[in-house]
Amino acid sequence: MALSRQDIARAGLRLLNDVGLNGLTLRLIAQELGVKAPALYWHLKNKQELLDEMATQMYRDRDDLFDAPVKGGDWAEDLAARARGFRRMMLAYRDGAKVFAGTFLTDIVTPNENVYKFLIGEGFDPHRVGRITFTLFTYVIGFTIEEQAVYPRPGELDERYRERVDTLAERIDAPVLAALTSSLPVGDPDQQFEDGLEIVLTGMRAWLTR
Repeated sequence: MALSRQDIARAGLRLLNDVGLNGLTLRLIAQELGVKAPALYWHLKNKQELLDEMATQMYRDRDDLFDAPVKGGDWAEDLAARARGFRRMMLAYRDGAKVFAGTFLTDIVTPNENVYKFLIGEGFDPHRVGRITFTLFTYVIGFTIEEQAVYPRPGELDERYRERVDTLAERIDAPVLAALTSSLPVGDPDQQFEDGLEIVLTGMRAWLTR
């Protein structure tokens, strides 16, 4: 069977939930595919190229994220919907946000092209359009990295975080403890994400129309 980079990336994504990013190796992927490890090096030189291809495959599998914004709709709500979809895409895999962060998308040059065209067509400055989309999606990636640190597997809290909050509760004031707890996605990460998203979008509206 002839292997492709996509075959290798999909095998890597299948293994992520079992071994996590730190445990993922080209050798392990070769075992998953039933081939010898050197066969993979014809396609990918190292682990970074593997991660680049896996991140690209994550995007390919969610091509609805590329859809053009709905004409006549609220552009901020459209961006919010994309941000939610982007987070779900990464949460579908253990360490999915770490896989995606800082990687090079191999055959997707401008994933936000439709958004750029739409917002520029609405009369916004192209430079600012680029800045807000970058800011929004780095927020999503950063939040999801932190969320997956607290919940390495969906719904499974790393108990060290609960223990840290319980320990701090014994020595800091209640208002400070409330602020600290609110800063960690240990209770309701979905609501915390939505609160952060609202903060970002509010700032974007003000900055774009200033």
